[in-house]
Amino acid sequence: MLQAVPGAPAVSTVPTVSAVPVIPVMGKCKTSIVEIIILVVVSVVAVTAISFAVYFYLQWGEAQTNLDGRIAEAEAIAREDQQRIADAVFAEELKLPNRRFTGPMDYGSVSFLFPKTWSVFIESDASQGGDFEAFLNPEQVNQLRYGAIHALRVSIKNQPIDVVRQTYDGMVTSGQLRQSVFQNETITGDRFEGALEVNIVGIMIMFKVNDKTAIIRTDAMIFKEDFDKLIAGITLH
Repeated sequence: MLQAVPGAPAVSTVPTVSAVPVIPVMGKCKTSIVEIIILVVVSVVAVTAISFAVYFYLQWGEAQTNLDGRIAEAEAIAREDQQRIADAVFAEELKLPNRRFTGPMDYGSVSFLFPKTWSVFIESDASQGGDFEAFLNPEQVNQLRYGAIHALRVSIKNQPIDVVRQTYDGMVTSGQLRQSVFQNETITGDRFEGALEVNIVGIMIMFKVNDKTAIIRTDAMIFKEDFDKLIAGITLH
C-alpha cells in the first residue's frame, strides 16, 4: 500500500482510463444478409430444378407410353401383314398342282392349266353342234343365271371371229371396254377389259380356233392374277 510522504504533493490514486472509440459491428450483419440471399437463390434454383426434373420426367413417361403404344401397334400390324402373307402363300399352295382343262377335239382342243381348288361345270359340250360353254370357280360353280360371277368362263362359238368381234365393237367405241392385242407363244387374239355386262367388270380374250371363235373371260378383277397365268399357257391341239 502506498503511504503519503509528508510535504509531498498529493497524488491521485484513481487509475486513468484511455478513451477507446466504440465501432459498430456491421460486418457480421452484412454477412448474414448475403448468406440469406444466397440461401434464397439456391433454394429457388433447387425448386426450379426439381420442377423441371418432375416436368421432364412426366413428359418422358408420356413419351415412353406413346412410344410403347406405337411399337405395340406396329408389331400388331406386322403380325397381321405376316398372317395375310402366310394365308396368301397357303392359298396359292393349295392350288397346286394345277389341273388341265381341255375343250372338245372337234372344236380345236383348247387347253390350259387351272387351280386344282376350282370346280368345273360344262353347260354345253357341243356334242350335238352349237356352242361349247364351261364355267370354272373356286370350290363350286355358282348358279348359272344372269349376273352371276365366275372366276372363268370358256366359250367356243360356232361362228367366225370377225362376226363375234362385231358384237363388242360398240362397247369399245363407247369406252365401256378397252381393246388390246393378246398374244402368247401359240395364239394371237384380242383382249378386252372393262364392263363385260351390267355389274360385271372383268377381262376377256378372244381368238380364232379353226373356223370358230374361242372366248375366255373372268367376271371379276380379283381373279386377274390367276387369269393372266392361265391364259399365258393356253395351247391348241
